[in-house]
Amino acid sequence: MPAKKISSLEKIGYIQLLPKGANINDYESISIKEKNGKTLTLFRALEDRKEFDDIGNFSNSWNVFNSFL
Repeated sequence: MPAKKISSLEKIGYIQLLPKGANINDYESISIKEKNGKTLTLFRALEDRKEFDDIGNFSNSWNVFNSFL
C-alpha cells in the first residue's frame, strides 16, 4: 500500500500491529486490499475514536440544504 494512504489512516489513529499484550476486543479493525492482492489489516483503539460533529448528521444537512432552495 502506498505510504500516503497509510499515513492518512495513521493520522486518525490506525496502527498496523497491535501492542504486545493488547486485547483484540479493545480494538476495531479494517481490512484493506492492496493493488498487488495482499490484504492489510489496520487496528484502532476503541477509546481513541473521535466523535464527529453534525456534518455527519444527514438529516440536519438535508434540512439545511432544503432551506436554501
